[in-house]
Amino acid sequence: MAIWTELGAVAMCLPAWFLAGRLAQQVKLPLITGYLVAGALSGPSLLQLFRSNGLASLSFVDHACLSVIALAAGAELRVSELKKTKRQVICITLGISLLSWLCVFVAMMMLVPFIPFTQHRTHQQQQAVASLAGTLAIARSPASAIAVLRETDARGPFCSTVMAVVVVKDVLLFVCLAMNLEFANMAMVAAPQGFNISHMLQPALSVTVSIGLGALGGTALGMLLNAKPTTMPRTVAALTQVLPQAVIASWKPAAVLLAASTIFFTAVSFTAEPLLACVVAGLMTTNRKSVKNAHEQLTGCLSQLMPFVYVAFFGLAGASLKLGSFVGSLWVAVILCLVRLAGIWGGCWLGCWLGATPVDHRKHMWYGMITQAGVAMGLAKTVAVRFPEWGPDFATLMTCAITMNMMAGPPLFKRAIVQTGEARAMLHPALSQELEEAIDKSDKQEDKQRQLLRTISDSPSRPLPPIRRNEEAHLPVSSGPLEATGAGMV
Repeated sequence: MAIWTELGAVAMCLPAWFLAGRLAQQVKLPLITGYLVAGALSGPSLLQLFRSNGLASLSFVDHACLSVIALAAGAELRVSELKKTKRQVICITLGISLLSWLCVFVAMMMLVPFIPFTQHRTHQQQQAVASLAGTLAIARSPASAIAVLRETDARGPFCSTVMAVVVVKDVLLFVCLAMNLEFANMAMVAAPQGFNISHMLQPALSVTVSIGLGALGGTALGMLLNAKPTTMPRTVAALTQVLPQAVIASWKPAAVLLAASTIFFTAVSFTAEPLLACVVAGLMTTNRKSVKNAHEQLTGCLSQLMPFVYVAFFGLAGASLKLGSFVGSLWVAVILCLVRLAGIWGGCWLGCWLGATPVDHRKHMWYGMITQAGVAMGLAKTVAVRFPEWGPDFATLMTCAITMNMMAGPPLFKRAIVQTGEARAMLHPALSQELEEAIDKSDKQEDKQRQLLRTISDSPSRPLPPIRRNEEAHLPVSSGPLEATGAGMV
């Protein structure tokens, strides 16, 4: 009965959260900032429209929203486009991941004597906690990135590079966190029994299962999107003739939501990484050559789902914030937030320099890597569940830092998109159309050049036929237009 009460509260708050997003847009802030602030106002810490235990019962809503968000993140990664900038993506991903992890790890090791839940732990355990904090610093929110991109209707090389780095970095994050959890578990046991090969195999097995489930789910989703009334069973085909057109038009978005949720909860039941599975599913679906217009179909379904997903997800994320518990850990969270920003800035400059990224992109790339949201919060909650002795305090500290990044990141990313000139929604309609045509023309020219180079490299080399001497002797030689004309007359 309590769950229905909480669902009713969500239904009542959704219009208010939606209006808060529109108000944020009026003052030049991203939509999700308004959702977060309105959610925090309606949470247990302020207006108390939700109860703390009631929010826990709504976890399935969070998981369903996260599944769609992860699916959309995977769908944004086009393999054909990634090949064009793979050097940049790899260098930027490694640069940000290494430096942000290193900066936060060093800062945590310097702060552990002043943090209550790490003061009395062994040096090895303190290193494990610091490594987990550094790993969470790698996290970036695909949801907020996609939300800002859709709000500004952004498109271009800068946005493509940012999204590719975000998705690849999150895949790396899931792998690193799975391994760090196992290492932390080994460090926290009272009497370690030595090294066990199973501790190394378990994270690798979890990642492998996640990729397998995502590949299967993406294949099934692609077949579902390609389904037509002529290929459906007779009962379903008959229903399409009876049901209203609005219901028929909404069955594919509903099927995408159901498929994403199924992949997520199936991965949970197999103790795999559900977000990684959903990212792989989106990647598989949008890059399948056997499904005609797979990317366009999936993007169309997601564009209908995402407005509702964003309002519910970020509103509940704001309501879940425990504002009262932030006071004690605020100063540590501020230090971690600033150190992470320094690591991201340095990692972006290093990665952009190694990847030969354009200079104007180097100035703004780090703006797109700041925001953290549901993925990072979900992983912090995972640590709290895995280590009940100190995990909740760790999750509170990290949530405080994540909240700061969540508030500051979207406006900065929006600013970067505007400054790079890729925010088509803020251009005049005629300029936006010209920009889109120019981008499409540039992409087609690059594809033609690449195809021509591939054809030349694949064809066997043939020497040019030699010129015969007698033909060479009778060739007319002209030094100007008059001589050429005279030679022609002769």
